[in-house]
Amino acid sequence: MRIIFLTFFSLSIFVNTSAQSKDKTETKPHLNISATIHTDIIYDVKQMDPDWFAGFRPSKIPIYPSDPGWGTDGHTYFSLQQSTFKFDGILPVDHKWDKIVLHVTFDLYGTGLHAGETTPRFRTGYGEWGPFLIGKEWSTFVDLNAFPNHWDWWGPSGMALMSSPMFRYTNNLNSNNKLELAIEVPGSDIDPGQLRQIDPALINFRTKEVLPDLITRYTYGNSWGYIKGALLLRQLSYEVISQQLEQADAKHKFGWGLNITSNINLFKEHGVLKLQTVFGNGYAGYNNDGGVEITPDIDYNATVPFHHGFVVAYDHSFSNRLSASVTYSETRQDNSAGQADEAFHRSQYFISQVIFHVIKNTLMVGCNYQWGALHNKVLDSANDHRVVFSARYQLKYEH
Repeated sequence: MRIIFLTFFSLSIFVNTSAQSKDKTETKPHLNISATIHTDIIYDVKQMDPDWFAGFRPSKIPIYPSDPGWGTDGHTYFSLQQSTFKFDGILPVDHKWDKIVLHVTFDLYGTGLHAGETTPRFRTGYGEWGPFLIGKEWSTFVDLNAFPNHWDWWGPSGMALMSSPMFRYTNNLNSNNKLELAIEVPGSDIDPGQLRQIDPALINFRTKEVLPDLITRYTYGNSWGYIKGALLLRQLSYEVISQQLEQADAKHKFGWGLNITSNINLFKEHGVLKLQTVFGNGYAGYNNDGGVEITPDIDYNATVPFHHGFVVAYDHSFSNRLSASVTYSETRQDNSAGQADEAFHRSQYFISQVIFHVIKNTLMVGCNYQWGALHNKVLDSANDHRVVFSARYQLKYEH
């Protein structure tokens, strides 16, 4: 409720400012509202952790009977969690940077303590003025244009995909080149592995945010498409605290990542080949599904494992109403000796999708087939596949 209140409070600023405008035709604020009501009917042939039924996450496929979500195969789910609501407030100003824009987005995809629930979730919210952006937006390490044209909410497991609080500066060098610099909120995920079996007193491992992540992104585009590269540099900080709380020890590790993406136009721009490769040490928090930043080595000292992922996707438009896509993705993390046997090692992801516009850009239906597999440190594995029928209705309002 506080998020919703703050959203409408912020939007009211734009409305109140209009009363102070001398030239209403040029400086009057306005508000754009859009809503997407999306319904999935999912038949899951095998098993997925039920807290994540609405999105296909290979890391949530149970390998052993003791894993979450284990039970008999075959489930039917209905989901509205992909539904989204967007608010864009626009305030023209007498400045070379033109207008100030406020973006706020909600969806119904419960995560964290609300995983599996259909509940409002604050997704992104930020303000833009000229080259500056402040707030929570898709990370500068992420290329959202590389996301394939399908309706699986979670998306390819080997893709960099995360939203983050940030401060970003954009320099449009010319019509073909763009450079972006950002500082973003830090964070890391720790796998204690077998360390607690050796020393049960050390039960508390928690991240410690000291320095922000530094990200730079360069884009070159032309009539054939574009190529984009993003470099991540980060300090991974954490604390080790004893069970008796008698001592605490802060430690730091260096992490980095490189994400290279491209869209290539084919068949007179009726088709788009989307490519992505991402790799580095300690970038797993930016990865869409699977892996951790810090793991124990053979001597149970902290180490930062190497991680690599890729996505190959092709989208094709047969007409202004009918489109199809096919995607394959993998992500793999090098396991350290101190990790437990069930630690994440590799995941595979495949999806094929057909979308038909019953009413152009308003009412759409689609069907997709999804397959994925999870492999752990000792190379035990399991797979799952599902069929999803979807309907989507979009509404836009400008005022």
